[in-house]
Amino acid sequence: MARQSERQHNDPVVAAIERVLKVERDGAGELQQSQEQAGQLLSQARAQAAAIARRADASISQLYSSYLQKVQRDIEKLMQSSLSSAEHDNAHDREMLVRAVRRVAAKLTGEA
Repeated sequence: MARQSERQHNDPVVAAIERVLKVERDGAGELQQSQEQAGQLLSQARAQAAAIARRADASISQLYSSYLQKVQRDIEKLMQSSLSSAEHDNAHDREMLVRAVRRVAAKLTGEA
């Protein structure tokens, strides 16, 4: 029996098969390590993507708020401008009405 075991040990075919099996085991171990590293990288990438999304949401919210405030200020300015214009128009209309009433009164009283 010892001779058969010794022969198999010295047999180049057996040695080649053992090398192939060892390479296969080593490859399987390296594949497992690569998969674990890929999982870690994927987890980190997802965390970074979530952080980027949070920062983007915050920036968009801040931008929206700023523009909303600007629009509100612009509306207030337009309303003030409109009120000023209306007051000016009303004053002008009153002045014209007073002049017209005075002319009519002057014609009726013979002063015109």
